[in-house]
Amino acid sequence: MSAAQAVEALIHEYYKLVFHTIYGLTGDWEESQDLTQDTFHQALKAIDAARAASGAQFRAKAWLLRIALNTVRMQRRRRTLFRFIPFSHMQRERREQASEAEEDVLNQQAAPVQPAGYGVSSASGRAAEDPAANIAERDVVQRAMARLPQALRTCLLLSVVGGFSSSEIAEILDISEAAVRQRLVRARKHFQQFYALESGEDISDSNNLQMGQTSIAESDSPQNHVTFLHSHASPLL
Repeated sequence: MSAAQAVEALIHEYYKLVFHTIYGLTGDWEESQDLTQDTFHQALKAIDAARAASGAQFRAKAWLLRIALNTVRMQRRRRTLFRFIPFSHMQRERREQASEAEEDVLNQQAAPVQPAGYGVSSASGRAAEDPAANIAERDVVQRAMARLPQALRTCLLLSVVGGFSSSEIAEILDISEAAVRQRLVRARKHFQQFYALESGEDISDSNNLQMGQTSIAESDSPQNHVTFLHSHASPLL
């Protein structure tokens, strides 16, 4: 299978996963679409080398999410240069570096993800809900996620949105599995607290204690208000 065909298959299978992971990190819909496109551009350039290096052990999903995370990191680094280099100049330079063949593959296969209906799943009975309520709920979730430290937010997104196990997240982030489990426990606890603050809910001390005592084995399953994050992303994956 050629590189273009392989990336076409990845776009079909993982486009929305990559987008929602990036959106969870940036909180900006349009920027997330651009960074998702950038992710697949990078994948197109690197997939042959990655497959050759990994052989039968090549795992496309984890490899693609590593590219997505690196794309977000690079975008943040580039922002520090915007004070000195005009944005239009950088955009023009990037466009010139992309070949027409790459543009054709991505533009034809990567249909834009639209915000309308985001997180609404008819299968779960959510379609009948007030769209305004769904949007408000999504915004509360996004604000709660934005308050998490970057390291915790990344682990939580990979677990809940990406569906990765602790061992897979450890491989993607190049940290120990124990560190991943610890971050997930902390991320879920803080997410619940931030969600309550953003939505005006009250969290009892006993509930906080229960979240703090969540076992490591249970930490791999979304719970409490973390479920909202999953319910708003998974219908689109």
